[in-house]
Amino acid sequence: MRSFFKFNGRRGSIALGAVMLLAAAALFSSAAQGAPKDYPNKAISLIVPWSAGGSTDLSARTLAPVLSKVLGVPITVINKPGGSGIIGTLEAMKSAPDGYTLLADCGGTSSIQYAWAEKLPYKVEERTYIVRAAYTPEALLVPGVSPWKNMDDLMNAIRANPSAFRWSLIGGTGVPDVITAQLRAALTSKGLDLSKTRSITYKGTGEVLIAIGGNHVDIGFGGVGAATPLRDAGKLRALAIVDSRRYKGWPDIPSTAEIGFAPVDLIYWVGLSGPPGMPANIIKTLTDAVQSAVSSPEMVPQLDKIGFVPGFQPSDEYKKFVLAEGNGIKGLKLK
Repeated sequence: MRSFFKFNGRRGSIALGAVMLLAAAALFSSAAQGAPKDYPNKAISLIVPWSAGGSTDLSARTLAPVLSKVLGVPITVINKPGGSGIIGTLEAMKSAPDGYTLLADCGGTSSIQYAWAEKLPYKVEERTYIVRAAYTPEALLVPGVSPWKNMDDLMNAIRANPSAFRWSLIGGTGVPDVITAQLRAALTSKGLDLSKTRSITYKGTGEVLIAIGGNHVDIGFGGVGAATPLRDAGKLRALAIVDSRRYKGWPDIPSTAEIGFAPVDLIYWVGLSGPPGMPANIIKTLTDAVQSAVSSPEMVPQLDKIGFVPGFQPSDEYKKFVLAEGNGIKGLKLK
């Protein structure tokens, strides 16, 4: 080899370069093949872009310990509320696409923003939709101290004094906000004038539930799991479950379909998303881990306790579902 390079001049240099390129290619190929085994090898941050106590927060904190066991690394749940879910979502979208910063995603930070939000600092359709994990029905809730026992009572109260009626919102991009828009449209179609009613905005469902329980607002929506403690304490009263059928955990509460409000039907789901450009091997690792976690004997009763059921969707199906849901929301208006 030494005499070849010595006596062949330029051809020797070319040969040396070729050898180096081949060596580099072999090294890169080896690293690429080994990448799935290398991930994850350190702690993962799971950003919840809403306040503590809401459905996304509860589901993330329920999923994280089981998912941590499957992946073999710690998973830290971090609340980043504000900006109607945009602040925490932006932080996740700006992170490195290495699988170590993930978003606890829901309709409020994906399909609803896609349908309603303007001038977002990211494109909803460009994020990496990793896997959908679970879903839960929402409940139509009023203060426990209110005199309203059913929807007829609520409608009569609005007719009698609309300017005193207070809706709760979470910034116009939350799942409860879409259901509120669905309910407003349904009430309007039944002849109610809502133009004089008022709205109060909070940072997340956790804050909304506390506000309803404290009689600071008259109506709101929350996941059945998140609402259960306050309902059990008598702070909240449920008038309906947002679904086509009753929720097995609250068999005494009718569904919206039962009481003549079938168009009020949006479900609350949660999944994992990440920044654009995440590698396929990391997506597969996380997808397999979530599928294993949500179907495990350990996880199913924990999900049931917070009102969720497994709702697994792999990456491609998950993204199609989100965009289809967003397109269905576009025609709704909050006011």
